[in-house]
Amino acid sequence: MLIKNDYIECLDYIKNYWEEITFLETKDRGVHIGLPNRFISPSNDVFSGDQFYWDSYFIILGLLAEGVTLGKLGKSKRLNLAKGMVDNLTYLFKRFGIIPSRNRFYNLGISQLPFLTSMILEIYKFSPNKTWLKASAKIAEEELKVYWMGNMGNGKVEEHLVYEGLSRYCDHYIVHHTAEQESGWDMTSRFKNRCLDFIPIDLNSCLYKYETDLAAIYKILGEKVKANQFLKQAKKRKEKIIKLMFNFKKGFFFDYDYIQKKQSGFYSLAGFYPLWAEIASTKEAKKALKALEIFEYDGGLANTQKSGLLKDFRQWDYPNGWANQQWIVIKGLLNYGFKEDALRIARKWLALNKKVFLKTGKFWEKYNVVGLDVGLEDRYRNQSGFGWTNA
Repeated sequence: MLIKNDYIECLDYIKNYWEEITFLETKDRGVHIGLPNRFISPSNDVFSGDQFYWDSYFIILGLLAEGVTLGKLGKSKRLNLAKGMVDNLTYLFKRFGIIPSRNRFYNLGISQLPFLTSMILEIYKFSPNKTWLKASAKIAEEELKVYWMGNMGNGKVEEHLVYEGLSRYCDHYIVHHTAEQESGWDMTSRFKNRCLDFIPIDLNSCLYKYETDLAAIYKILGEKVKANQFLKQAKKRKEKIIKLMFNFKKGFFFDYDYIQKKQSGFYSLAGFYPLWAEIASTKEAKKALKALEIFEYDGGLANTQKSGLLKDFRQWDYPNGWANQQWIVIKGLLNYGFKEDALRIARKWLALNKKVFLKTGKFWEKYNVVGLDVGLEDRYRNQSGFGWTNA
């Protein structure tokens, strides 16, 4: 059993640290795009003043969960901050026709792994305002249609919808390296330096969840025709995902190389996103459960397989583990009733976070789940803080 008192020092640090990484800048300034509401950045160092797209989802989950424990005033403050962050993202889409990876002008050519509908529904649980829900869902629907399912015919340079109704990561200039940055996995051996050639399992799992989320939202709003439309769209995507990305022999989900017309065969935690999005059947989920042994170490889950990595180290590869990915896997396992496995991983991850916190006095962006320490660096120096880890 997880005992809250075992982590009291950690929780106190987190509660007091939010203000250190909370920002408000309503006007454009330098490289930064102004945002109408306060938001939390991952850190106050390299990422100071940045609101990242997919980070926001995991941060919001933490804010709302913490708010429940803080009483009426604390709950209201956390909810308002979380809701404001969602409104910042929809503001960006209305202004630019894209939710960029973060609020910097030079990032307007890429988005990031999309979680907007998940954020919207989390806020709606705590604040059931149908007017806000409808307006937010309209933006998410446009983002899905125009950006993630867009192609050369929509007037944009980038092309995301490329193969049998499934989408890829793609940047404004159609370059492998920057497309990989759009994945959030910057960088990884997973795409073999050919990101544009792959239909990613995590992206299409997120888009499936968009479709089922939008169906749920329009059902709440009493719009049955639209709800059914998105359910049908989700069903088609699910069928293609299973056909192309689930390997029945290996019992796991993989990215699909649509140029070479074959699965990648590279094991990464992206393969658990179908459990988080509830795409997998019970049988498929049980098979995927066996793959945990490929990733599981004393400190939690490594992001990828150990072997077959590119020569130069990438931070999203073994032996690094990331808070958001642990959560995706744990939630996916819980969705299918694998509670013991979920708790085992959660205990390992929390114990590693606490161990390094007591050693360094900080939480970190990523961790070495094998060496039980701060994660290995790549691209920039290690960042403490840290938004989604705290969450």
